[in-house]
Amino acid sequence: MGNEWEMPRRGEACAICQHTFEPGEAIQAYLFESPRGYERRDYCVNCRPPDEVFAIGSWQTHRPRPAAKKLYSFDREAIQRFFEQLEDADTREKRQLRFVLALLLWRKKALKFDRSETDDGREVWHFVVPRSETAHAVVRPDLNEDQLEQLGEQLEGLLTGEVDDLNAVVSNPNEDQVDA
Repeated sequence: MGNEWEMPRRGEACAICQHTFEPGEAIQAYLFESPRGYERRDYCVNCRPPDEVFAIGSWQTHRPRPAAKKLYSFDREAIQRFFEQLEDADTREKRQLRFVLALLLWRKKALKFDRSETDDGREVWHFVVPRSETAHAVVRPDLNEDQLEQLGEQLEGLLTGEVDDLNAVVSNPNEDQVDA
């Protein structure tokens, strides 16, 4: 255990009878102090810890149900076409979105990073499409973490269909943003 104060993870099975807990099943959790720090042991509602071991705390809980994963298909060709349509982006927001799309396509191996250079005081990243060797230059905008996060969320909304208006993604002015 990394830190003494960390809450130990829940068990997958009863500490007495080894019954594997099902999602949604009620369980009784006990916290014990040991030389290594705190230990958590989970029990079926019918099983109890031995009397000679003193629990410093207990509570009833449920085994959580698995969270539904967001499933969306990644249409690489459509994203690449969108990226290419933004080649001559005329607004700061579109240039920022193009940069985020380049990062996404790079991560998905649809673009390969070639090099970075400074041109007229701006950092320019050069990418190549592996199959066609088509080159793309992308200006790296001056974005802080919050702005990158916001663009990423907007992009995810666009990809999942939660945002169906591209203009809602690229025309979200923010006075704090620096022109890139």
